[in-house]
Amino acid sequence: MLGSGGFGRVFAGIRKEDGLPVAIKYVSKQMAYEKLHLAGYGWLPSEIALMILANTEPSCSNILKILDWYEEPKRYIIVLERPEPCVDLSGFCLKQGDCMTEVEARKLMFQLMEALKHCKSRGILHRDVKPENILIQTDMLQVKLFDFGCADIIRDSYNDFAGTLQYAPPEWYLQEQYLADPTTVWSVGVTLYRLVCGCLPFQTTKDIINGNLYFPESLSQECIHLIGWCLKAKAEDRPSLEQIELHNWFHSTGVSSTKLPCRRLRYKYVCRYI
Repeated sequence: MLGSGGFGRVFAGIRKEDGLPVAIKYVSKQMAYEKLHLAGYGWLPSEIALMILANTEPSCSNILKILDWYEEPKRYIIVLERPEPCVDLSGFCLKQGDCMTEVEARKLMFQLMEALKHCKSRGILHRDVKPENILIQTDMLQVKLFDFGCADIIRDSYNDFAGTLQYAPPEWYLQEQYLADPTTVWSVGVTLYRLVCGCLPFQTTKDIINGNLYFPESLSQECIHLIGWCLKAKAEDRPSLEQIELHNWFHSTGVSSTKLPCRRLRYKYVCRYI
């Protein structure tokens, strides 16, 4: 077993015809799966439909591929690629001592941006971007976004939440409504902070609403600016995915190659973004 949760369980498997390593995900129908109509396929469970849509050619190498799926009376079975050796990004950080250098984080975040831009081009909102849903193939440092169980098609706005509350933007707590792009960008900011600081930027709902950010001195000004921009309190003040990828941090040769354990008592200054 590779993992389990409210969705069901995921097991490691082998495709018998050629020995290909796969992941086999069992999803209970008690989850009241929504269905989407996909041209050429008909009505499918939303997670399966959105993964097929994300994987249609030209595909993106930074999104985990769906290989097959089956329906049984009480569950769905989804067969996914399983890169080897690999671990989710959260586990990778733990093995690195809780956080990574900016140089390392930049390589991984650039690939995540490619995956998210590809999802956007296909009209898909992932809604649960976080290190636990990002695989890294450790021998190649290749990133793959996975777990589309919370995903949806891009709509004008959303008044239902799906995902992880610690990665939810302040507008959800204040208005119980959010937009696709600003919410994705917020989760990118939280993820980047987690990678380079070793902890989440906000511990409580009040923290998320107030927007106080604390940074270790080892972080470059470019990284601090990018995180702060992504975590602006107002959705309209955040960058687009394209603007993030053009940010100086992704193109700077002066980013920090040192890492400092993220502990709030060790911070020597505070940056607050309104």
